[in-house]
Amino acid sequence: MKIKIYPAIIVIASLLLAGCAVTRGTSPHGLEVPIEKAALQLSADTLNGGYKIVSTDELKKWLDEGKKMTVISVLSHKEDKVSGIIPGALSAPMPESEQEITPEDKVHLESAAGNNKENILIVYCGYVASRKSHIGAKLLVSYGYKNVYRYPAGAVAWGESGYSLK
Repeated sequence: MKIKIYPAIIVIASLLLAGCAVTRGTSPHGLEVPIEKAALQLSADTLNGGYKIVSTDELKKWLDEGKKMTVISVLSHKEDKVSGIIPGALSAPMPESEQEITPEDKVHLESAAGNNKENILIVYCGYVASRKSHIGAKLLVSYGYKNVYRYPAGAVAWGESGYSLK
C-alpha cells in the first residue's frame, strides 16, 4: 500500500508545481524584468517629479463623477491618432527626454494646463514605461501647479480596461 501512495504524492506535487509555473509572475508572458524596471523607474520619477499618481480605476471614477479637472495627453499627434485619446483630453505633446524639450513644448503644456495653479491636472501618455507623462507632470510642478497627477498606465491601460478612447 505504501508503494501506491508515493507515486500519487509525486503526481499531485508535480501538478501543483506545474500550476505555479503557469501563473508565476505579474506578466502573462513571464517577462518580469521589464515590469520591475518600469516600476522602479516610475517610483524614482514620482519622487523626483513631485507629483501624485492616479490609477485607471480612480481616474475613471473621477471622470464619471464629473470631478473638475483637466486631462492632458502628452503623446504626439500621430500617437494620439494611433492609440486614441481619453475623451475630453487636451493635447500638449512632450518629447521622449527632458533634453529635447523646446520652448514651444513648454508653451503648449502651460496653455493646456490653464492659469489656475490650483486646478487638478492629469497628465498621461501611452503606457507606464514611457516617460513623456513624467516630463509633462514634472514641468507643471516646476511651474507652480499644486495638484498635478500622472496617470502612468495611459492610453494602453485605458483601452485595456474597456473604456472609450476617441
